[in-house]
Amino acid sequence: MMLPWIALTITIYTLLVIIWVKGLGAVQKYQPDKAVTFYFIMAAIRFTVALTVVALYMLLSTHTREEAMTFCLAFSLMYVAMVIISIMLKH
Repeated sequence: MMLPWIALTITIYTLLVIIWVKGLGAVQKYQPDKAVTFYFIMAAIRFTVALTVVALYMLLSTHTREEAMTFCLAFSLMYVAMVIISIMLKH
């Protein structure tokens, strides 16, 4: 039952990493002084998207407490992995 949510999460995180890598490359190429601003904007977007997906899961999915905790743990681990991967790709 959690599989579609996990697939959605992986897709969203993949898109966010692609946007991060391509966007930071473009910012560094055309306006390198704005890289820090881009980083903070993308961090806010990533965090907001993560909270939105968790909120949607809680609102739309019929689940037990254990399933909700498992999803939140998996989601959090994938978020940390996304942040680490995106930083490793551009630093």
